[in-house]
Amino acid sequence: MTLPTSPSSPADDAAPVEVAPPSRPRRRPAPPAHPFFRFLFPLLVVVAGVAVVLLWREGAKAVLDTTDGTDVAAVDDPAAPGFLAFATPTPTLLVAHVDEADRLTGVTVLARTSLDEGGNLVVFSPDMLVELSEGGVILGPEYERGGGDALEAALGEYLGFGFTEKEPTIMSEERLATFLALVEPIPYFLTDDLVRADADGVEEVVYGSGFAQFTGLELAEIFGWRNPSERDAGRFTRQLAIWEAWLAQIGEADDLFGATLPFVEGLPPYLRALGTGTASLELAPANAVDFDPDNPFYALAPGNEDWPIEKGREMVPVPIGYAPGVWPTVQLLDGTGDADTRNAFLPAVVAAGAEIVVVGNALAFDVAETSVVYHDILDEDRARALGDSLGVPVRFEEDLDQPAQLTVTVGADSADLLARVRE
Repeated sequence: MTLPTSPSSPADDAAPVEVAPPSRPRRRPAPPAHPFFRFLFPLLVVVAGVAVVLLWREGAKAVLDTTDGTDVAAVDDPAAPGFLAFATPTPTLLVAHVDEADRLTGVTVLARTSLDEGGNLVVFSPDMLVELSEGGVILGPEYERGGGDALEAALGEYLGFGFTEKEPTIMSEERLATFLALVEPIPYFLTDDLVRADADGVEEVVYGSGFAQFTGLELAEIFGWRNPSERDAGRFTRQLAIWEAWLAQIGEADDLFGATLPFVEGLPPYLRALGTGTASLELAPANAVDFDPDNPFYALAPGNEDWPIEKGREMVPVPIGYAPGVWPTVQLLDGTGDADTRNAFLPAVVAAGAEIVVVGNALAFDVAETSVVYHDILDEDRARALGDSLGVPVRFEEDLDQPAQLTVTVGADSADLLARVRE
């Protein structure tokens, strides 16, 4: 970009121009300050400052009281009775890859455990059929119908978890090229020739098969490429390989933030986590279905009917609901004095259909029997459904200030309960 130049300076031989110094106004002594402003006002400022601090402390305590049902700040030791903390859901993101016409060319679901421990990535075909409670939808047409939000809702229900990022990342070819260019050239093995056909059907090889060093722009084009008459299996297999090559380059980068962009939201933190940590990358296990030869779609391969929920639980140990109110919120407490006992029981509570919002310890560590408690009479049905699923007793303790609809306290019998659940 060309910046505007500054005006040229006068010629060296130009006659100097004398500028008279500005006249300095005569200062007048200020009138004596009123005693209020000299003595009382500073005192009031100090008092107001102290009051603000006190009000902030009391306000923060009130928020904790009303959201946690207890003074969280009063118990700082995670091993002590009564300790509570807000549960941190597993970060999740949906990426919808689109072409210039805003047609879906790929779908990627990502989850990360933390910045330095990796995560999971699953690639879906836009032609994938996902079975939902109200019937099946194909991802491509579902995106055309309702955009990223509809796609997110369908995959959330299908996999059994909600996405923690505020909205899906819509990844155009141009935007993908920008990300890939941060670590170019990228070594990549292209398994097949990529060809383009002209109006007469004559095909031209644009990208030949084999190993090469690709620019970000080239790989972004390859990511959405589909050969004439090619089923989508070829394309989303290439997409997974591009993700693998991309993340490998990130893992080798000297400047991690320069290789991913230094943002803490959206795709960059997932790139850093999966590029540097232990990552699991895979394709959804789908088979082509030819009910309509002109519009084939993919469905789960036989024997993989339980894959969506099982994969969802593997990817996201602490999920949020895929829709508001779909699961009851739960406070999960350890009543044994061993936090590992509570943590071992957490997957069973999630699998029974609950959203963990608070974890911590019971007020005493002598709890023999695991139980479900509901605090509002309106939540009785949900409490009994959760109790039946876990095989534990349910009782009512009215407390509308609790941070969650239900409280599950894990007792000494939890190991036997888990053994029965696994059977």
